[in-house]
Amino acid sequence: MLWLIFAVLLLAVLAILLVPLLMRSSTEAPRRVDYDIVVYRNQLAEIEQEIERGLLTEAEAVGARAEVHRRMLAAEDADLKRLGKPARRDNRHARIAAIAAITIILPLGSAAVYGALGSPNLPGKPYAWRLQHDPQFIVAKTAEKLANLLKSNPSATGYKRLAEMYFNVGNYEQAADADRQAVALGANDSATWSEFGESVTMANGGAIVPEAFKAFTSALAVDPHDYRARFYIGLAETQIGNLKQAVAIWRDLEKDAPADATWLPMVRQHIASFAKAGDFNPTSVPPSPPSLLSLNASAAAMSDAMHLHTSALAGSGASEDSAAASADTNAAAGDRDTMIHAMVAKLADRMKKNPGDAAGWQRLARSYNVLGEHDKARAAIAHAVRLKPNDVGMLLALSEIQKSAAVPGDDTPPDFVKTMRGVLKLDPANLQALYYVGLAEQKAGHLDRARLLWNKALSVADATDPLAVSIHNRLDTLSGKAN
Repeated sequence: MLWLIFAVLLLAVLAILLVPLLMRSSTEAPRRVDYDIVVYRNQLAEIEQEIERGLLTEAEAVGARAEVHRRMLAAEDADLKRLGKPARRDNRHARIAAIAAITIILPLGSAAVYGALGSPNLPGKPYAWRLQHDPQFIVAKTAEKLANLLKSNPSATGYKRLAEMYFNVGNYEQAADADRQAVALGANDSATWSEFGESVTMANGGAIVPEAFKAFTSALAVDPHDYRARFYIGLAETQIGNLKQAVAIWRDLEKDAPADATWLPMVRQHIASFAKAGDFNPTSVPPSPPSLLSLNASAAAMSDAMHLHTSALAGSGASEDSAAASADTNAAAGDRDTMIHAMVAKLADRMKKNPGDAAGWQRLARSYNVLGEHDKARAAIAHAVRLKPNDVGMLLALSEIQKSAAVPGDDTPPDFVKTMRGVLKLDPANLQALYYVGLAEQKAGHLDRARLLWNKALSVADATDPLAVSIHNRLDTLSGKAN
């Protein structure tokens, strides 16, 4: 049946190509002069209409008519010259050669191409065969049936299974949608969250967008050892320029990984690649798990980075599709980086002219932080804090920048702890300040103070907050020491 369809298509193509060659036109093609004369007559009529409307005077009309008549005469002269030339005789031999070439070369050429590129000896795969033997087709059909079933009987387990099926066949957007449904129906385990984040990441071409980042942090809140979430959090750090922080996270992941983990070589490759990109020795970076404040700072920086990237695209007049297409070239990436740096420089110039804009200085500080220019970021946020010394938001922004500039693995750098104590004075119920000041007290050996601060933090925290989970774990550790 398939070969019959191919034969019919071939005959149709041959007919389309051969009919014009086999048939000789019995009618003479319209002359160009006939069309030109019609146009010029219309122009003469328009001149008369413009005289009636008072748009042209009679004197102006005389000149216009003369010009149109001149063009009519020129067109007729050109046509007479063309008619005076001998017409080309129909080249009968050329037509016969063209017919023979099309009739012979097209079928033989098609057969030759199919023989070289196709699989003429491959047996057919009817629908029934694919239902039993083609794994991808089987998964796709099973997913379709499960999706229809879940419409009438939704369940978190069912949507998790559906998400896995969609992911396995490369339908990442549908996988992410199924994971969203699973979460909405109460799936709150770390595997669901990290798989959700991975699906969103793959649906966005490998970019970790805020929705994916939030999913990975939710996975770590449930299980701080989740391998998938830790890997992608490291990848998120690279997106905002924190290469050492990423390597620290991956080295910590490498340390905890089973020796036979299939993904371990990929982690090691990422460590080597990004250490080389950052021009540092990976062994100089101590292994460190993702810290909770670093995650908060990374989320803010990621939001700012996406804002800068979107603004750069808008400034270049490029669409998202064209930007995605050009992102594979180093030149395009360099152009965007140059544009982003130019935008930040423009913002810096604006702040010099308007030094009293605290929010502007805060935005400039975060922009510098995204670019990895930590000294400039600290200077900008210090200016904002001087303008609003009693603003908790400004102090928290300062703490984010201090933390991102610290040595990876150091959760309590001195300047950061000092800022957090300042936050605590202004807002005694601030969860982040209670947590990190408590952590500093624990490291200093003041366990009672740490316990007091963390218990107060739990009294104001949402039970699902990642900080609350960490505080519970640390209080359990303190209780073990006390016993």
